[in-house]
Amino acid sequence: MIEKHIRKVFAQESATPRPVGGKREPVEGTRNICDCRRFFKKNRKELKATQIEILKNELTECCLTHIQDSYRVHLNRLRGLEILDQLITLSTIDKIYSELAVHMIWACLSCVHHFLLRIKSETGLIQWLRRQKVTSSNVNRTSDVLNFRRQARRSIKIYDKLLLFLTPSYYTTALNAIITFYEEANIWDIEYFCSNLLQRLLIRSEEKNRIESIHEILSLVENSTLTNSIVSRQILQVLFAVEESLNWSVMNDKLADRFLEIYYRSLTPENLHDYNYESLEEGLETCIRAMSMHFTEKQLMFMIKWMLKVTEMEKISEDNLLNFGSLLEHITVLYISKAYKRPLLEQVFPQIVKLIGSNNLVYSLLGNRVLHDLIDRCNNKLKFNTPRLFFRNSHYNIVLNHYNTSDKLLFQRYRELLHKTFVAAVIKHGIHKIHLENIYVSIVLFLVEIPCGYTAAAAVCLAMSIQTAALESKHIELTHAHRLHATVVSIMSLVCYIHKADVFYDYVNTIIQRRANYAPHLNPPLKMHYKYAQHHILWNKPELFFEDWEARYGLWKCFKEKHKDMIVAHV
Repeated sequence: MIEKHIRKVFAQESATPRPVGGKREPVEGTRNICDCRRFFKKNRKELKATQIEILKNELTECCLTHIQDSYRVHLNRLRGLEILDQLITLSTIDKIYSELAVHMIWACLSCVHHFLLRIKSETGLIQWLRRQKVTSSNVNRTSDVLNFRRQARRSIKIYDKLLLFLTPSYYTTALNAIITFYEEANIWDIEYFCSNLLQRLLIRSEEKNRIESIHEILSLVENSTLTNSIVSRQILQVLFAVEESLNWSVMNDKLADRFLEIYYRSLTPENLHDYNYESLEEGLETCIRAMSMHFTEKQLMFMIKWMLKVTEMEKISEDNLLNFGSLLEHITVLYISKAYKRPLLEQVFPQIVKLIGSNNLVYSLLGNRVLHDLIDRCNNKLKFNTPRLFFRNSHYNIVLNHYNTSDKLLFQRYRELLHKTFVAAVIKHGIHKIHLENIYVSIVLFLVEIPCGYTAAAAVCLAMSIQTAALESKHIELTHAHRLHATVVSIMSLVCYIHKADVFYDYVNTIIQRRANYAPHLNPPLKMHYKYAQHHILWNKPELFFEDWEARYGLWKCFKEKHKDMIVAHV
């Protein structure tokens, strides 16, 4: 409730429309009055250096000196606003020096803080009086609160005038003074207060100064981790609120790189680090997720490259990799949503394939999931969550992509590497059902995203290699082998379904039927535990598995007929 009142004060002052220069347009019928005021303003005498020094000392005494008497403090703050208004109105920027600028900022912040606190305390008292049903003093108290709100709005108005007066000449001085005030007053926990006043300064500066300001606040976050992790998180919350209010427009590659670097260090704590980053992990992840929502394709690709590069080093623990991987997937999905019709990205392809081939199960799983997000442009991923049989004359709501020639060329360049990587991955990690399912999704997504004869032949070749590994490897357990064979037949049936390969379909259906009768454990779905009947065949009977020449003939027959149709249509 109190936060609502404070926000209302800021909002009411911010909502007043003003043209460039901060001057209001005169209301019709008051032009003569405005002209008179302008005449007297022009004829006002500017303050001399001695007068400015006297006002500075009085301002220090009114706003920057500790007093116990709360009523006198209130009177001093009112006087402080009058002095600030005089200094802004009756002096020029060339007569202001750094020390005076700092004192003016501190005094103004002290006034704003004071009046907002009065709103807070008086609002709480009114609520208490209402609960106690003390009606006689309610009217007076309510009028007091309204008066404090007017004074608070006036203090914010003076603060805006002061910033307009001091910038750009004393922009850096003003920023440092505001930060110092927050630190000395220990008010970083008042998020809306701190962020709103900082935002009012940033919007009055050039882009270069804004970027440097965010860098300085980030440095403050880092330094505070050495003394108080709670304060460091509070400062990061204020920084988040400032950037969020500006839609993360104060950002460039260097600043994004710094956010990512600090986040990475929070996940990989080492003694060599200068700061204690661990406490910032959640806050930094929130910042990166929020900023990525406003980034362009180029900026998102920069983040994807950066994250894949550090992932290759495999220094992140498996627990932390879950959060890091989730963030990487989030950014990848955002990129694809903005680059929907772009060809597949060769610039990150080698890194992803290398990640899939990792000896670490979790890293390999992350590589597959990132690959899914990058190549799944027709939203087929959820339709292939586990190996299944694709029967002829059935409909599975699978969307085939109209691929670019560049996509096919990219697949051709990396086909051999993909083949070796996927075969090695299913042997090393395929014992885990979830990992085998993710590799399966990677394989079949290429089939539907680049539905051509080349990807069909490559997928069948890969499936035959997986079958050979399952039959011949001595390190693959029986359950693992069953799942691999079920995956192989699922890939074969999908190739037939996509390309309507009738001859190949006949052969695949023959294998499926034989297995259904004598070895159903070799067909999908994948199971955690398999049960066998007395007549089930558990040895590698050749009739239950695919033969290489049969698969080759089925593909040849399919694409030979299609080639004939294309020639006839052309003629």
